[in-house]
Amino acid sequence: MRALNEGLVRCAASGRDGLAWPMALVVIYGVPLVIFGASRISSPRFILGSLVLAISLIALSEIDRKTFRLPDLITIPLMLVGILAVATTGEGMLWQCFSAALGLALMLLVDQVYRAWRGISGIGRGDAKLFAASGAWLGAHALPVVLLSACASALLVLLAAHMLGRRLEARTAIPFGPFLAFGTWLVWCLGPLP
Repeated sequence: MRALNEGLVRCAASGRDGLAWPMALVVIYGVPLVIFGASRISSPRFILGSLVLAISLIALSEIDRKTFRLPDLITIPLMLVGILAVATTGEGMLWQCFSAALGLALMLLVDQVYRAWRGISGIGRGDAKLFAASGAWLGAHALPVVLLSACASALLVLLAAHMLGRRLEARTAIPFGPFLAFGTWLVWCLGPLP
């Protein structure tokens, strides 16, 4: 498993399109931080957490975009770091563990429903682990907003692709990880939800 994860990371890092897309991701991730997170940028804990989260999410987005995989090598440590980082702020480790487990269970349930309906898997286990990491970093109360943001951004990208002439069909494979990652980042920048 470890060799597979390392191979995926190497494969994504040696892509044909160079640094153009990852640099675009840095800009895309920077805008919500400046707009919504500006009031918390003075906090060293927020800056460190933001760096860890953004680097991980950008790496996962790029890997998933190129390989349709979200490696355990990044998703699981991201979840564990989220549990520890947020628990140190007073939220409580039990709540963060529950939130991660809920995120994982919800995605696996959605996949089972989709599989029963269409006969194929629609969501990978990596997406479920990334959603678990979202729960670990943001709490269970933020998961609906993450999912709504991810779905809305995916629909906007698909609409733009369609308008630019890309043919999309019911069985067109689309990596959902980049959208989950962006939804997670957007909610992180917005700050604690009530």
